[in-house]
Amino acid sequence: MTAAGPGTAPAARPLAGRTVVVTRMREQAASLADRLEALGAEVLLVPTIRLAPRPLDDEVAAALRELAAYRLVVFTSANAVRVFAGYLARGTEEGAMPAGPVVAAVGPATAAALERHGLACHLVPDEFAAEGLAEALTGEGAAAPTVDAGARVLIPCARGARDVLPDALRARGAVVDVLHIYETVAARELAEPAERVEAADYLTFTSPSTARGLAGLLDGEARARSDARPLAERLAGARLCSIGPVTSEALRGMGLAVAVEAREYTAVGLVAAIAADAG
Repeated sequence: MTAAGPGTAPAARPLAGRTVVVTRMREQAASLADRLEALGAEVLLVPTIRLAPRPLDDEVAAALRELAAYRLVVFTSANAVRVFAGYLARGTEEGAMPAGPVVAAVGPATAAALERHGLACHLVPDEFAAEGLAEALTGEGAAAPTVDAGARVLIPCARGARDVLPDALRARGAVVDVLHIYETVAARELAEPAERVEAADYLTFTSPSTARGLAGLLDGEARARSDARPLAERLAGARLCSIGPVTSEALRGMGLAVAVEAREYTAVGLVAAIAADAG
């Protein structure tokens, strides 16, 4: 498996003549697709998931009323920021986060989303994953506010999100409210012919849900054309590229080999790793 950080200096257009599939939601694909195209790649936009926000119901409204009482509000994805900002605009008089809570983001993309929506971000961990954020909030010498017994923490996140962060905070005695504000659901159909996707040089995955989404769509197309070969065989000619270890673990759990994993768990890091792999 090849890994590379964003500081790698590839040739001017190392992806010239290569086809790269981007499986992100269409609204979030540009940051990855533009960087790949700048390196010469032909990019296929094949969104495999879509966002289904939760309505602003009574539970969400109650959390908004209580915002000022939380010591910490933690965002683990740009999607969570986008949905929560919509709640703030519609469900609060100020239309913004109150001054009290410290706001943490899992990584730079989430922090950038907070900035775009006019929300302050006080903490971004060195490791851009839930594990890194848990360490930043609970480790010795943490730069974050002390997360101790009785500290109230709100985590607006996706339904089905991992429990790494809330479990770590609860172990320190924090009172953690996990508020599921959206879910990712499979795209209804492939945006490109299955044969073209399966023949690509690189397939990129930025979350476990993008991997599961593409697998479901390709398997459905295979059944429709009576192709009984397993997914791993149909993708044998492609190099599967993961944004980080959590996504890599999901791919391997599906019986798929990961060829490229980014060292920095961002779109920039993923593109750098692919460029290094292409040589």
